Amino acid sequence: MNKHIGIVGGGTVSDTFLPEIQKADYIIGVDHGAAWLIVHGITPNIAIGDFDSVTKEEFARIKQSVKTVMVHPAEKDFTDMELAVIEAIKLKPKCVVIYGGIGTRLDHTLGTVQLLEHFLVAGIAARLADDHNDICLVSGKQIVQKGAFRYISILPFSQSATVSLHGFLYEASHLQLTRGMTRGISNEFVGKTGTIDIHKGIALVIQSRD
Repeated sequence: MNKHIGIVGGGTVSDTFLPEIQKADYIIGVDHGAAWLIVHGITPNIAIGDFDSVTKEEFARIKQSVKTVMVHPAEKDFTDMELAVIEAIKLKPKCVVIYGGIGTRLDHTLGTVQLLEHFLVAGIAARLADDHNDICLVSGKQIVQKGAFRYISILPFSQSATVSLHGFLYEASHLQLTRGMTRGISNEFVGKTGTIDIHKGIALVIQSRD
């Protein structure tokens, strides 16, 4: 079993994540993300997508470098990132981190955020990371580590979520959040960890730099 899978998409990926990506047990390159990995000296275990975001030269390099290349048609019912998520879940990892899942295409970014629910249902820890945000879904009780970011926001991912928060500047007990409310935005840690207890529903937890 691959304990830690890194998925690298075609969104914005900072070089600062290279050491973290290299530590992954298994790496999936998604469309242009595969080309980005190869340029930065990392050969993914698998490349997947329709590859409409790479040049002919980049695609030739991907086929030459990567052992398994899964080419899908441009006209399909799934985004390239969803295809990568499906493959990752098949490997039954302990955790997954998606890099390059946030970019200038807001539709793709929102779609990738929603894909985190696939991992939640499968019981796999997963997060979406870039230089400014670290995003995950929480259901049940979870201790969250304070990262390099100042802010943490808790928003309802389901229609509503009943939330208790401990170890934060603004604590709460059985607070009910519903979609359309912004009350859970811009909280802060008071120590190195905080406890988020979702009594009902699913919450989107976002740690942000600014």
